[in-house]
Amino acid sequence: MPGIMRICSTSCVTKERYFAGYPDGTFRPNETLTVDMFIKLIITIMGHKIENGIDYWAATYIEKAIDEGLIIPWQDSHLTFRTKEDPYAGYKNPISRGDMALIAGRAIDRIIENPEYRDQIAISSLIKDYHQISPIIKASVVRLYDLGVLTGYPDGEFKQRNFLTRAEAVAVIRRIIDPSARIRVELPVFANPSPTPIPVSELNRPPKKDLGNGVVEVEGIRFDPEKDTVNTSNKAMRILKAEEFVGVFLKYLKFYEHEGKVRVRGYIPELPDGYEWMISINCGAKKQNDLGFSDCILSNNKNDPPEYRLPFNGEAFDMPLYTDKDNIESIALIFEILTPRNASGGSFFISLTLNRYSRHDAMGGHSLVREFESRGFFEW
Repeated sequence: MPGIMRICSTSCVTKERYFAGYPDGTFRPNETLTVDMFIKLIITIMGHKIENGIDYWAATYIEKAIDEGLIIPWQDSHLTFRTKEDPYAGYKNPISRGDMALIAGRAIDRIIENPEYRDQIAISSLIKDYHQISPIIKASVVRLYDLGVLTGYPDGEFKQRNFLTRAEAVAVIRRIIDPSARIRVELPVFANPSPTPIPVSELNRPPKKDLGNGVVEVEGIRFDPEKDTVNTSNKAMRILKAEEFVGVFLKYLKFYEHEGKVRVRGYIPELPDGYEWMISINCGAKKQNDLGFSDCILSNNKNDPPEYRLPFNGEAFDMPLYTDKDNIESIALIFEILTPRNASGGSFFISLTLNRYSRHDAMGGHSLVREFESRGFFEW
């Protein structure tokens, strides 16, 4: 790999030495950067001090990137593919702007302290080719645009398939490490704004309470980590206790019409510390919806595109389902409550069109399928 030089634009912006120059002293700004080079840049600005690999200089950086979740081998096969001759063949190719955003977006929350994100759907509306961007990288692209790390081309497009030039890489790294270099866009003002979530303060949710000896009260529900978990090793929440929190979610869930289209509003209940929701709202359509798909799945996976992403614990939401009610074929809800290591005591599946409630107890004994009255969830 070429020797190291400082990151510069018109002037150098840091004393740290990150970027590679060439032996002849040139920088060659219009040449492309490879995947392995960009991985090294991100791992370095994350603060990791790593020595080059012995047989392949980037092997150590790639291993760290996988450990940190910046590369997900089974998901990023276009980057991680190998040949008989070279197990690192994919990493030696030029990196696209899309893959640059994917890797940087996965790292950004650990590089920038307490990033302040705004309305991600409003941000996405500013990217002219947003709907041509691969779904797997949309969330990363929007977060980086929002923070002012990415700005796109003069025509307003991101151009995910273009290869990343060395000059563009300098700009991205500089904006990540130097807040003054970021170019944050103004949010658009819509003439007919969409409905906004009901403020959580208006829902009058009870505050968390520490009842002593590890016992807490969350959303008015008593949780004892000794009695309400499956076992002491994985801390998975018992299915019947999880069901109490599901009940709070269902209390606020409503589907309604706005300007001829279906929307859904609700509240994601808080959980005891160390637990997270896995929630998805699945809407199947008889024909293509407004986004050109036969279904719409809203979930609280942080890497889902903004138009499909539910908020996290303790937040309200009001989101479109991108179709009219006559086109809806099915609506189903899926819930799990997970520990940081994805341990779960079981799951729930509720069909609002079949009026069916299913509870699967991973430990057995409390699984069931029963009828479920769903009329109260629809305001039409």
